[in-house]
Amino acid sequence: MTTDHRLSALRAPPPAYRPLIDSDMGAVAYLERQGFGTPREVLDHYRALFGDEVMRVTDRAGRITGFAAMWPFPQWFGGAPVPSRAIASVVTDPTLRGQGDGTALVAGLLREAADGGAGVAVLYASTRSLYRKMGFAPAGVITAFRTPARALSADRLSAFPRLADSQDTGRLAALRRPLLARSNGMAERTPAMWSLALRDDSRPADVFLLPGPDEDGPAEGYLAVCPPDDRRLVVVDQCVLTPHAARTAAAFLAGYAMQVDWVVWKGAYADPLALGAVDSGTAIEEWEEWLLRVVDVERALSTRGYPAGLSGSVVLDVTDPLLPANNGRFRLDVTNGRAAVRRLDGPGPFDLALSVCALASLFTGHTAPAALSRTHEIISLNDSFLTLLFSGPHPWMPDRF
Repeated sequence: MTTDHRLSALRAPPPAYRPLIDSDMGAVAYLERQGFGTPREVLDHYRALFGDEVMRVTDRAGRITGFAAMWPFPQWFGGAPVPSRAIASVVTDPTLRGQGDGTALVAGLLREAADGGAGVAVLYASTRSLYRKMGFAPAGVITAFRTPARALSADRLSAFPRLADSQDTGRLAALRRPLLARSNGMAERTPAMWSLALRDDSRPADVFLLPGPDEDGPAEGYLAVCPPDDRRLVVVDQCVLTPHAARTAAAFLAGYAMQVDWVVWKGAYADPLALGAVDSGTAIEEWEEWLLRVVDVERALSTRGYPAGLSGSVVLDVTDPLLPANNGRFRLDVTNGRAAVRRLDGPGPFDLALSVCALASLFTGHTAPAALSRTHEIISLNDSFLTLLFSGPHPWMPDRF
């Protein structure tokens, strides 16, 4: 006689959500292999890189049925850092799918994120159905461009990039910080995230500092470039802060035209290298939306920045079936780009009524109220001010996890 684990799961209580322990690793390796095709040596590498403290499992009476990783980092919106959680590698046992283990795993992650001080959580989804049910929504993009090397620039280098120590990520982070403040959605990287950002799979990048007009002065950005391969030059990370740095970067990359046909890099929608290209041929190599979930409405709204010079107040009426603390009316008072948020008692007037799922897309600036109303059940009484309030650069980030 055989036992059908799916029938046992239906009769059993929901799985426990808990931190990973060392004896879980055999089962986790099986889940990762079946879920993503991840070899054990790759899993062990990421475990060493991120540490066991970021890893969580679901457990049915000693049987590991789900696995995920989650770690904290600031994510910038409106020129200010919002406490965020990155969620990655969410996987459940393929023999128990549809029994609630994925829901229990993601719910555990979200409750832990809210209790741990996060305002939002962000992930890349292999499937959206589970995450939409859990309150996530498309909230930004990862984009990469491809262009013929010669199309970037026809100029000779007037300033020469300097090879930098790729291990000195503190210096790179300091250089990159102004870019975070000018963007929406970019992550302030942890050491483990930096390790992934400066390589293309197994190939490490060389980092080149972009000098200013005074070559002995401070750098105005950097390029992290992998060696040419198969007539392609991959820029795995870039930070271009000034027009001079953009011209230098473009001329430097165009100089590879004898070795490569294509240059590929990750960039924002209004990317300086794409905008400054001197010839046609630039195209989108990659475009994917990442999903965000507001886990603490008050914390998310109060830590986010808003357009400078903008002042006013709105009341948001939010519904959240999973995290009860997010239900209700919240008054958002903005003065010259900074906010104060307080909860209002009971039902009453509002400017915008929406689900926590719809709030995610509005919060990042990915979707304006008028567009939200075509895909979500919202009631907006002040579209123009709300659109201004959450306006800014289109949200994006170059980091994948």
